[in-house]
Amino acid sequence: MYVHTESAQNRMSLKERMITEVAKSIQIAYELCDLLDQYDVDLEVHADINSNPQFESNVALKEAIGYIMGMGFAFKVKPDAFASSSCADKLV
Repeated sequence: MYVHTESAQNRMSLKERMITEVAKSIQIAYELCDLLDQYDVDLEVHADINSNPQFESNVALKEAIGYIMGMGFAFKVKPDAFASSSCADKLV
């Protein structure tokens, strides 16, 4: 688990915050790519976004999936994104 705390001056919408989190995950993924390639480890980006429309984070689902896939990574979203679920539970 990698934790980064950051404050913003302006208030973001939920959708904007979710996409920003995905962008940061992709940035870290790119930084790890060379190391993981050396050991033939596949990388998935797990987004803290729920596939169920009853959850508020679902508002960013399509954009997040497109962003992650467009950057060349496999993805998982909740409830299948075990990394996101586990990390979120640790920080709450």
